[in-house]
Amino acid sequence: MAKIPFSGVVSSVVAQAKVRRHLGQRVNVFIGEKFSFALDARLAMDRGLRPGMEITPETLHELVRDDGDARALATALTFLGYRMRSRDEVQKRLARDEWPDEVIARVLDKLASEGALNDANFAGAWVESRGLSRPRGARVLRQELRQKGVPRETIDAALPDEEIELDNAVEAARRKWYNLESLDERTRRDKMYAFLQRRGFNFSVSKAALARLVEEENEGA
Repeated sequence: MAKIPFSGVVSSVVAQAKVRRHLGQRVNVFIGEKFSFALDARLAMDRGLRPGMEITPETLHELVRDDGDARALATALTFLGYRMRSRDEVQKRLARDEWPDEVIARVLDKLASEGALNDANFAGAWVESRGLSRPRGARVLRQELRQKGVPRETIDAALPDEEIELDNAVEAARRKWYNLESLDERTRRDKMYAFLQRRGFNFSVSKAALARLVEEENEGA
């Protein structure tokens, strides 16, 4: 059973010996020589917690609330430390720990105000990353970003324009195109169309990409 914090005069503030990465440094607050509650160390410093300070019930409520925000924020920052995330991804991560909706909302707003959470930047980086590794067409990119909870209008703004879409299709197809050069022309094209459509490129883009590859091949002959 979790210990219920209580108010009173602070007798000591002691740093916890073990620092958990996802929470950061925390302190134990003792009231009348008895442990009352633990608190984020930065929050304790900001609020000036020290021996002899009186913790009223109102102050205790504020500290517990702010500490919840601090712990949820620490979890979110750790989650963001591995790679960029969408707002929806962070929301779901915090909800998994069963933080109240109001705590999650405050954390998300804080991260957004500090520039650590921005769906437009996330979507742009996602599209750029896909273009650099294994290029995908707009259809697949849209599907991937929707799965990340990115709003439709933000996705629309991040998707590549027609010229970049064609360049991506050519880049995606080039290696496979030359690997299939032993096949007859019709089979080769059919396989390439199927490949590009799986990658998310529509028929017109796929057709233009293959035309460019044929041109490159003829020039190199």
